[in-house]
Amino acid sequence: MMDTKLQELIEILKKQGVESGETLSRQIVEDAQKQAAERLARANKEADDIVNSAREEADRILKQLHSSMEIAASQFLTNLKRQIETDLLTLPLKGKLTEILDDTAFLKELISTCVQGFIQVSGEADLTLLVSKAQRDRLTDFAVQLITGPGTDNGGDGWNLTLETNGIAYGFIIGKTDGRVMLDFTADAFLDLFLRYLTPKFHAYFKTIGFKDGGHK
Repeated sequence: MMDTKLQELIEILKKQGVESGETLSRQIVEDAQKQAAERLARANKEADDIVNSAREEADRILKQLHSSMEIAASQFLTNLKRQIETDLLTLPLKGKLTEILDDTAFLKELISTCVQGFIQVSGEADLTLLVSKAQRDRLTDFAVQLITGPGTDNGGDGWNLTLETNGIAYGFIIGKTDGRVMLDFTADAFLDLFLRYLTPKFHAYFKTIGFKDGGHK
């Protein structure tokens, strides 16, 4: 009788132990699955954050590159237009002006006209004529003749013309000896005058070949 009860007790303990073990095992498995799911969720979120961050950085770099390319293209067109303007307008015009203003015979005619006009308008008796060093040597006799001979309303009497050099390359500057009024007839002055008139017209041609005119600088 005792053996039977003892056996039953053992069986009951075994059963309780197994059930307790199974419960514990299930809890461990569930906890492990829950932790794995949480870690997987965190990993997925971190991966999404990395991908989004990389995408945003790529978009930023692409926009920056696009902006840099637009700036570079604009600068290229501006430089190209300036180079075209220089090669086709400024340099040929400057070359022609220096050629004309280096002609001593032409300078004599222009100077004579300017001197007469200056005296008639201002009544100034003392004038200074600034020319290049090379032209001063060529114009010395002409200046003397202009003062002493016929050719002005004053008949060469009562006025003076001083011939000097002051870094002039081509052309001349004429004015009062005191420097209060000076008229510039140098190549640079003519070039600036012509470019003010011709440059806007020249820029208009850019529009016909697809350029956007940025204006003359």
